[in-house]
Parts: sequence; C-alpha cells; structure tokens
Amino acid sequence: MAAEKAARRKSGAPQLVIARGVLLALVLWACGAGLLAALMTAGLVGDAGAFPALCGATAFASFAGAFGAARQTPWNPLAASGLTAALFASLLLCVGLLTWGRVSWAGRGGTLALWALSGGAVAGIFGRPRPKKRRRAW
Repeated sequence: MAAEKAARRKSGAPQLVIARGVLLALVLWACGAGLLAALMTAGLVGDAGAFPALCGATAFASFAGAFGAARQTPWNPLAASGLTAALFASLLLCVGLLTWGRVSWAGRGGTLALWALSGGAVAGIFGRPRPKKRRRAW
C-alpha cells in the first residue's frame, strides 16, 4: 500500500510536472492581476495598495505552482519548487522586458522577482513529506 501511495504521488515526468507548475502559477498570477485591475477600476484598491497586492498575488501564484511540483516530482522538494519558482520569475521577467524594454531591478521589478522566488522557497519547505512515525518496541 505504501508503494501504491508513492506511485500516485510521483505522477508524470519531472519536466512536465515543472511545466504544469509554471503554467498554474502563470494562470493564477494573471487572474490575480485581472482581479486587482477590476478592484482598482471600482475604486476599492487605491494606487498605494496596488503594488503590495500584486506582490501578494505573485507570491501566492508562485507558492501554488511550486507546491504542486514539489509534491509530485521524485526530486528533492526544495529543488523542484525552486526550479518552478525560478522559471516563473524568469517568465515574468521576459514579459516585462518584451513589454517595457527594461526592468527596474532596484524598484518594482526586482521586488516582484524576489516575491516569486520566496513563494517557491516556502512551497519547498511545506512541500516536504511528513516524517514517518516510528513504532517503538517496548
């Protein structure tokens, strides 16, 4: 039964699992950014609160994508989630470069990249399997 659970946990090739995690993170981030834009249009979120909300959406999206990848790959969970978060952050970086032509590392661009990487690191910590309980022989 334990081998069956392990087989279910490790589903698919690791590259596909990482790609699914990056895609999930990207979709969640786009939904969060769209929701934030709608809330700003309605006047519920001001200009001062927009960037912290976007940072939170970035960290949540990175965490969600990296957590799924950490639990489903045969690799070390921290390595799998770190790779997923790094690919997600680099994808956001490429979109920023294609859209605006430059990235302000000291400003908001570097901050968003750090939030994306930190979401992946937290997912790697929480994505570890639980330690097995040992039976004590009395």
